Amino acid sequence: MEQLANLPPPALITFGAVLAVIFAVRYLGILSGQKSAPAATSSAAQVAAVIVDPTALNRATDALQAHTEATKRLTDAVIETGRHMNTLGIEADRIREELRIQREIRRDR
Repeated sequence: MEQLANLPPPALITFGAVLAVIFAVRYLGILSGQKSAPAATSSAAQVAAVIVDPTALNRATDALQAHTEATKRLTDAVIETGRHMNTLGIEADRIREELRIQREIRRDR
């Protein structure tokens, strides 16, 4: 509190205005919350019910399972493609080495 007294007048005014805005927003929020509260009578109470169609739920489950299977197949295909690419890389290295050896042989002749 002693440090507030040492502030220059414009800073004190700004601080007071910010506090006033904070309390005003809080007070107005409480008022609007009280105005929008539902009535206490049972006749005015709103009841929300969600009826879930089991056939739609079963279809969604089947679609999700099909998607999961397709994703597994895609993952397997990508893994297999990676193996093939690795094999091709090894073969390309062997071919490059053979060509290098052949060039060396030709130079020595």
